[in-house]
Amino acid sequence: MEDFGVIVACCDQDYLFAKGCCASIRHFLGDVPICLLVDGTFSVSDLEKAYNVRVINHLNVKHQVLRQRSFGWGKTKMIAFWESPWQNFLVLDADTIVWGNLLKFANFEKFDFIIDRPCYEYSDEAVAEFFFDLPGIEQHYPNFPWQKYRNNYFCTGCFFAKRDVFNLDDYIAILDFVEKYPKVFKYGEMGFLNFMIFRGVDEGKIRLGQEDWQFLVPDFPLEALQKRFPMTAAGPAVQGEDATVIHWCGPKPMLASSQVYAEPMSFCRRKFQQDAWGKSGLSAELSLQVEDFYRYLYVYKNKFRRLYKNKVLPYLQGKMG
Repeated sequence: MEDFGVIVACCDQDYLFAKGCCASIRHFLGDVPICLLVDGTFSVSDLEKAYNVRVINHLNVKHQVLRQRSFGWGKTKMIAFWESPWQNFLVLDADTIVWGNLLKFANFEKFDFIIDRPCYEYSDEAVAEFFFDLPGIEQHYPNFPWQKYRNNYFCTGCFFAKRDVFNLDDYIAILDFVEKYPKVFKYGEMGFLNFMIFRGVDEGKIRLGQEDWQFLVPDFPLEALQKRFPMTAAGPAVQGEDATVIHWCGPKPMLASSQVYAEPMSFCRRKFQQDAWGKSGLSAELSLQVEDFYRYLYVYKNKFRRLYKNKVLPYLQGKMG
């Protein structure tokens, strides 16, 4: 495929999964070009070395407004729409892996966007929880028929798109709106990106394709994942023409996790250890356990900070005041 690559968005706390995500791209999609969209200043040299990935970060974003206003949770991946190295691209969250030949969905001759098709209908309550505050969207965007597309909204952890499919000024207006009305759009970019896509569809500016190709891990029992994504001693056992993105958008697939089916991601993380450093067996497992340990520290450090800020500090101030 010409002028195409895969963009993986990541930050320091999910970089361990980004390595697994990139390994899955190499396993299933071969030598397709990869770009890391990095929020932070940490080194990604091991991925650059292993898979010849490009890097977009705070230092080399071309548009000043994106460099200043579009890094951070819920905004980083939006940079891809104007800074992608390729005209056509696939965006993946770090906590995903490719399973099967996903490129069969990449019909850029017919579509500007190819997104996941939800396998269930959304109630008003679900739309309000995951995408928009309904009174807010009706008040501020009265011409947007949100109900018309209610069962098309999707989790934005993966999508195919074309560069410059959106006008940058329109995105800046969204950033201004979010700053002024932070509760209208939900879950980072998920609300406003769905809004931007379906507003464009409604105005005839975007040609949209939808396929059922994203598997949201929290939506299914453990047994369903084990059956759909079986692992053997040789690695993933793709069934038939299955092609999907496995997305751990809830509890993360740590090695020792008992909450989720982590084996597909664990296989890919082990593959990266082999590809990057030639590590296997106990040596690779120790490296992965160290990565998991540091992520646990990061998560619990942030939980302690929130606990201190929201409960301990107010309690101490009350005692002193």
